[in-house]
Amino acid sequence: MKKIAYNLAGDRRVDNRAFAWRATALTLASLLLGGLAVANLARQREIDRRAGSSTSMLTGKIDRMRAESGRLRGEIDALKKAWTGELATANRLIERKSFSFVSRLDFLEKAFRPGLRILHVSLVNEASGRIAMTISAQSLRDLFAFYKNLAPYDLAISNEVQAGDEYHANLSFRFDNEKT
Repeated sequence: MKKIAYNLAGDRRVDNRAFAWRATALTLASLLLGGLAVANLARQREIDRRAGSSTSMLTGKIDRMRAESGRLRGEIDALKKAWTGELATANRLIERKSFSFVSRLDFLEKAFRPGLRILHVSLVNEASGRIAMTISAQSLRDLFAFYKNLAPYDLAISNEVQAGDEYHANLSFRFDNEKT
């Protein structure tokens, strides 16, 4: 039977030159990889620094924009306060002048009947001013019904004329918004 040798390295010799070459190659490779890692880390750090500086620049810009927004908001609030007083004054003037035309024309619209037309109207811009008008009616019955509607308002008829199949009348009356 043959004897089994368990220590296989016992009869082998190490080639020092080959070992030195391999150790040198491994050392150079590890130095190269380490240098690449350091270069990559330096490059990444430079990218992070640039991103940080742009972030701080954007943060500064955002802060300036917020400050400007706050300043503008303050100006808007100040203008709103100033305008509130001016608007209240304007609204009071509008309320005092509301008698001028709107309610008078609304009254005329309610007082008129279908067979009547306004040919001319003149409004005095006072609270209880007179309204002078020239109207045209297709029938006397429509004209007299209109007179009856205006009788409580100090009606004064200055002229009535029949022209063909129509009746023309010049009249005036005093309309006071506060009484109606």
